[in-house]
Amino acid sequence: MLTVLHRLILPTEGLEQCDAMYARPALPERVADTSSQAFRLQAGQTFTFDTFYNAFSVKKWKQTGGVSRLSLSVHIRGQGEVTLFHRSTADVVTPLWSKEIEGEIRCSEEISAWPALSEGLLYFSVTAKAECTVETAYFATYSPMVQVPQLGVVITHFNRQQYVRNSIQRVQKALLQDPVYQDVIHFIVIDNSANLDPAEVPGAKVIKNHNYGGSGGFARGLLYLQEQGTFTHCLFMDDDISCEVEAIRRCYAMLAYSVDKYIGLAGTLLDDHKPWSVQEKGAEFSGGVFRPLHEGADVRPVENLLKLEQDIGKPVYGGWWFFAFRLDAVSAYPFPFFVRGDDALFGLMNHFNIVTVNGIACFSEHFLSKESAFTRYLGMRASLAIYLMAGQGRTLPALKMMGLAFLWCALSCRYQSAHAILLAFQDISKGPDFWQQNLDFMPIAKRIQKETLQRKDLAYFQSMPFRYEGKPETRIRKYIRLITLNGHLLPQWCLRKMPVYVGEYTRGLLGLIFSYQHIVYSKYETQDIFEAHLNRSQFFSLLGAFVKASLAFILRSSVVRRSYRKKLLMLTSKAFWQNIYRAQPKSDSDH
Repeated sequence: MLTVLHRLILPTEGLEQCDAMYARPALPERVADTSSQAFRLQAGQTFTFDTFYNAFSVKKWKQTGGVSRLSLSVHIRGQGEVTLFHRSTADVVTPLWSKEIEGEIRCSEEISAWPALSEGLLYFSVTAKAECTVETAYFATYSPMVQVPQLGVVITHFNRQQYVRNSIQRVQKALLQDPVYQDVIHFIVIDNSANLDPAEVPGAKVIKNHNYGGSGGFARGLLYLQEQGTFTHCLFMDDDISCEVEAIRRCYAMLAYSVDKYIGLAGTLLDDHKPWSVQEKGAEFSGGVFRPLHEGADVRPVENLLKLEQDIGKPVYGGWWFFAFRLDAVSAYPFPFFVRGDDALFGLMNHFNIVTVNGIACFSEHFLSKESAFTRYLGMRASLAIYLMAGQGRTLPALKMMGLAFLWCALSCRYQSAHAILLAFQDISKGPDFWQQNLDFMPIAKRIQKETLQRKDLAYFQSMPFRYEGKPETRIRKYIRLITLNGHLLPQWCLRKMPVYVGEYTRGLLGLIFSYQHIVYSKYETQDIFEAHLNRSQFFSLLGAFVKASLAFILRSSVVRRSYRKKLLMLTSKAFWQNIYRAQPKSDSDH
């Protein structure tokens, strides 16, 4: 039996698009039926598919261990030629076979070179001598599946009804009505806002849930899958499912052919403002710092595709916007972070072998465009908690991590964010009982002040002198900035009255804003701004509180670290979440 692993696709309507991620030199002409992936070539045209979505990754599919044979299947009508190529990591292109098209061909050609290949990309091109229509094309195998997965796709939802409705309807049309998948892939929506009408998400099971954030939602979904006793695999996804449906099919196939019990298949996260730009393709965590891998890589050049398939760093977790794994590999449940950090600790504790593959991806706003005082609180408390529980947990590196983040915000007059980091530091220092007592996060969230964002027209940014690059500084100027705490000790008459306009994540930011008392920040990749004003009393009040918190942490750090490590297994146990949901109000129910 032939099993499809990787089918050629063109962009799905409604998703972020970049032609060079699908075909070269441009997108071919679609046939009239927009639900079809068929496309048309005019005489003399050639299209090549050595692209992010359509090139077949040799190394990653070899690593599954279950694909011993590989074929390319095509259905083409017209007159022309189809050629299969292999491109090595050394950028050597080798034609593997070629077939003439006369009238109509339906064939499945076994790739005889497959057993000898170990890396690089497989792809094909189509050249039309007269008008041609490519109906279907896909890489497939006659090898039997290692396991026939029963895949539960868990989506945690909170107040984004329109996103999840549109996404489920699109997936249901393209995937759940396909007889190959309708009995083996199941969608479970954990409705943390308890306001989603199940009738509006046909094909999905809706479970109304108390809002314990992403951690609680995904834990509830994991409990449901394991309690059913029929599921073998799980895929965590965000509630907008902003991905090509083919990514889910490829995920299913990779899970089916993987011999590795601890496979953790992580989807690449792309920037929805720049769909060709990688935000994260696997991630590592060390020294209390989350580090996205391949950050900023451009997926359009074919030479970059080869680099993206190389393992860099030490990926230990995948983001829950798209993360798949075997249920029998799970020994630890999510830690009750609410959001942020839960995916990192889940990966660390379950020791997944993280795999990323070109063409399995989704889109999101850039991380930096979503950063705020609120997210800095969540991110910094997660970083410190994980460092204490699963990292070295040493006192001075922990202080350095929190201190640098605090000072960067305080010295740049973003006092709300500095205050949020201080709160995170204080909350973590309370020990592991803090998490049990604050599962319902919203009451403590009220302590965090928000920056007041303003939406501006694009013309505003073009007319204002916004700076997005730092400039060289003399050594004397740097010393003055250091001594005066970036201007907080300068006398009033030394401060400039006119505002300075800067990007929030500009390199050399502290140097650019030095000696200004009014700063206008632009958010990353958005048309939002917020304003900050140098405030000496607020700065020194926060600095004093942070020093006090640091001294308290130094005195208690060994006790805090031991208590976290002692309770880690309990707080990430299945029993912990079972007890939480047994106590849920009866109004929370399944549909």
